[in-house]
Formats: sequence, C-alpha cells, structure tokens
Amino acid sequence: MIFSATAIFLKLIGFLIPAFNRRPEAAIDAHELVAVSILLDEWCRRSSVNQGDPKAYATIARIVRLRGDGRTIEEVRFEILSEASMDAEDLDKGKEMQRFDLVDSKTASAYPGHVIIVAGDEAGITGELAVKDQSHPGQAEPLEAAIHQALLVKQRDALPIAVKDDLGLWPARLGELVPWTP
Repeated sequence: MIFSATAIFLKLIGFLIPAFNRRPEAAIDAHELVAVSILLDEWCRRSSVNQGDPKAYATIARIVRLRGDGRTIEEVRFEILSEASMDAEDLDKGKEMQRFDLVDSKTASAYPGHVIIVAGDEAGITGELAVKDQSHPGQAEPLEAAIHQALLVKQRDALPIAVKDDLGLWPARLGELVPWTP
C-alpha cells in the first residue's frame, strides 16, 4: 500500500504541478495533493483498476481538468466516484462487455490484428491465439486462457483482437462478437 500511495502521489505531482502553475490564483497546496491522491486511490479500488493502467492516467487528467474548471475537491470526488459506481453497476448488469471482431476462414488472413481460433465441442471449448505476423500459431488451451493471452498481447502492441469461430461455440458470457469486413 505504501508503494501504491507513493506511486500515485508522484503521478499526481507530475500532473498537478503544471496544471496549477497555469492558474496564477491557485497555489499548490500539500493538503490538496494528498486529497487528490486519496481520491484517485479510492477510484482505483472502486473501479478495480491498477494505478499504472491508462484509465488511471485518464482519471488523473480528468481530476486536473475539473479542478482547473474551479470545482472543489468534494465536487470532483462526488463526480468521479459516482461514475465509478455507475460503471460497476453496468459491469454487474453485463453492459460493458469486451467486444471482439468475428472473422471467418476467408477474412482471418486479412485481419489487422490477432485472431483467437475457437475449436472443440460444447463439453470443452478451446482457443488458439494466432499472433499477427508470427508464422507459428499458439497451442490450443482453454478458451478463457486464450482470451487472457490475447488481451496481454493487445496491451503490448495495441492491435485489435478477432475471433474465428466456424463452429459457433463462442459463449455469449465472454463478450460480444461483431462481424468484421475487410
């Protein structure tokens, strides 16, 4: 916890000092930096977001923008945390699910990203990750593991992910498939 609080505090200083220096009437107050740091930490916990995640950086920028607009810490806190609560409710209701492009045998080779190839049967669905520009495909593994691998690769190179499911085995609980056309 000490490391995460220190890391958040350093991030905040990096974002807040230039923002507050642009506003001559607002001096940087140590109390405000601590309050914003605690707010960000609480937002990360409620949103289940790691402090190093790009969403956390976007939230820091949003906090700075709201403070720059003249809102108080309490107003910013209310807005940021109420949105985190609404996002959590949406996730509970399944509204914000991962979306994957759906490709077939003809369009898979033209896809500009990585492809998860779904195989198996209803008793055991497997997935095989074909990473873009690699000649050898991955090995078949449980579908959830293949999705996890694909999301890790996507974090590294920011390429999209498609699913090739010729057998129609993709479970709806894992996200929405949107047909992709080249």
